[in-house]
Amino acid sequence: VNNIPVDDYGRRGIAVFNTSGANANAVKELVLAGMLLAVRGILPGIAYAQSLGDMTDSAAMHALLEKEKSRFAGGELRGKTLGIVGLGAIGSMVADMALALGMKVLGYDPALSIDAAWRLSNAVQRMENLPTLLARSDVVSLHVPAMEATRHLINADALAHLKPGAVLLNFARESIVDPAAVLQALGAGRLGRYVCDFPEP
Repeated sequence: VNNIPVDDYGRRGIAVFNTSGANANAVKELVLAGMLLAVRGILPGIAYAQSLGDMTDSAAMHALLEKEKSRFAGGELRGKTLGIVGLGAIGSMVADMALALGMKVLGYDPALSIDAAWRLSNAVQRMENLPTLLARSDVVSLHVPAMEATRHLINADALAHLKPGAVLLNFARESIVDPAAVLQALGAGRLGRYVCDFPEP
């Protein structure tokens, strides 16, 4: 409902409903794809292979690829720690998926409802604060609503708590992350990858 003129529609007698969780599975799958792309280093590998497009000597190309392929091997999700910020319908589904993949899962949600808590696996370790979750996670996935309290929740101060090279996934809302701080953290190597479905940064 963030992009729908609810007040205008209400005045015109048009009902607008929030179908919370209706797209939870679709977002969960995007999170999985984002984690795999980032942790395995797939996109840099594709870019490298494309940069060799002008090579015509297949033996030389094969030798070069064999020499360089370890740069793009990436890592596995199994054994890594996923920190989830927001444990509602989507966050809890992401947690279940990550646990099934052999990841350790940490969760932070100060507004966790009783219903959401019942849905949450006992294997998810609840964190008392965001800095602790950020410091202990290899991958962080954001699943909080856009509101004043979450605007730039992930800012320079928050990013300073990340493990060096951590991956940040934002399939929630653009405003949750400060784009200037993300670019700075990427440039400094504090943040290894930022995966989102927004045009910025």
